[in-house]
Amino acid sequence: MGDIDRKRWDDFVADSPNSPILQSWEWGEVKSGANWEPLRVAVGEGGKIHAAIQILKRKLPYVGKSLFYAPRGPVLDLKDEAALDLLLSEVRKLAKKHKAVALKIDPELEENDPAFVMLKKRGFKPQKKQVQPRATIYLDLTRPLDDLLASFEEKTRYNIRLSAKKGVRVSGEPGIRGAELFYKIYQETARRDNFLIHPESYYRKISELMGKTGLAQVFVAYLGDEPIAAVYAFCFGSRVWYMYGASKSEHREVMPNHALHWEVIKWAKEKGYKTYDLWGIPADPKPGHPLWGVYRFKKGFKGRQVNLVGACDLVYDPLFYNLFNKGLVWYQNLRSLLTKGKISDSLGE
Repeated sequence: MGDIDRKRWDDFVADSPNSPILQSWEWGEVKSGANWEPLRVAVGEGGKIHAAIQILKRKLPYVGKSLFYAPRGPVLDLKDEAALDLLLSEVRKLAKKHKAVALKIDPELEENDPAFVMLKKRGFKPQKKQVQPRATIYLDLTRPLDDLLASFEEKTRYNIRLSAKKGVRVSGEPGIRGAELFYKIYQETARRDNFLIHPESYYRKISELMGKTGLAQVFVAYLGDEPIAAVYAFCFGSRVWYMYGASKSEHREVMPNHALHWEVIKWAKEKGYKTYDLWGIPADPKPGHPLWGVYRFKKGFKGRQVNLVGACDLVYDPLFYNLFNKGLVWYQNLRSLLTKGKISDSLGE
């Protein structure tokens, strides 16, 4: 379709059923410069987009090849086989130009959706290793606020009331100030819970590029004048996402995370959003999983657990793909062992 501007792209993606924010133009710009290059492909007719995919390209050092990754893409009705085939044909041309070894996708497609057959017929193969969480919880925001609160687990309702009683207040913090407040707390969270985070410049870039267009908002929980917890809320189309959360080790007894999410829910309802995506949980929740505590917290809001099909690869260069995959698993396991003292992955099943 030739060049597509930001507005036409975002309008199409936002109006799709799942409005995946990771396919928004702004998300591609956030990832650019962080070893990724956004490539956008759209197909249609009469100036109308029928299918689109935002690919993040990463160059592989020394070998003159690259990897393609389309988080939560492609964006189309997968039952429209003609549009899917045309889109994949255009992506294959792009892959040849950029010497891409494979295209990785993780569409927002539930694991029992028959449309998944369309992808497998075209050569996509499910992968065990995930990039984005394969399971999440959707909270229906179209219900009255009182009904939502009443539906929460008793302990969750109690903790929301407790945080208010203890004087926790939540404030939206726009711009760079919000990014700085969040990152300071996030560093402490990462040290405590032993996980890797991006540098501060990454979160500043999110606030600069997505905050000014209304797609990202930092909420901070205060006890008195002290910031003690924070979250990034992303919003696009009809949905709101919770992807990044941080809390100090002190004052956890006043339940600032419950206050934060309750405030995000109220804010999202006022803005007219229909779904709150609480993001990553284990696909098979059970005690002992690295995300068991996260799951217990999120399930308290009594949303619907959704398991997605997960990551799938379409291979363009089988020989190099197999060699690279073996090396990548070895590298990831070694990095995890050196940084965390263990090989386990919180995105694992």
